[in-house]
Amino acid sequence: MSQADSNTGARAGAKNSQQTAVVQNLKEDSLQRMEALVRQSAKGINVLFDNASIAQALSRTPDTGDTADFLDFQKMKRMQEVMTQLIDQKTLIEKLAFLNDLDRESYELLIRTYFHLVEGTVRASTDTHH
Repeated sequence: MSQADSNTGARAGAKNSQQTAVVQNLKEDSLQRMEALVRQSAKGINVLFDNASIAQALSRTPDTGDTADFLDFQKMKRMQEVMTQLIDQKTLIEKLAFLNDLDRESYELLIRTYFHLVEGTVRASTDTHH
């Protein structure tokens, strides 16, 4: 391999490393913004979902609601995909547009997953546990 080929390879490697770092930073920023939304919801300020949709999604009976969803591998996989896609949306407007485009089942599944995270956040921040 010539010196020119070696330099080209080194530049390409450095460029890939920089691109990877940029992508990682974007993902971290998106995750931090999502965590901020979850913390806001834990304080009672929810900007992602309307009250009627929340009530409908959370009104499912225990035998067909969260427990069944969290034990069903395909639903868990779908929840992870949808939550990842939501997190990847950079702005609140993009997040709301993404939510608006979801099918009803995925939307309700996401609501239940989101509020499961909110509940975990509330429990983690509480000093007293039963």
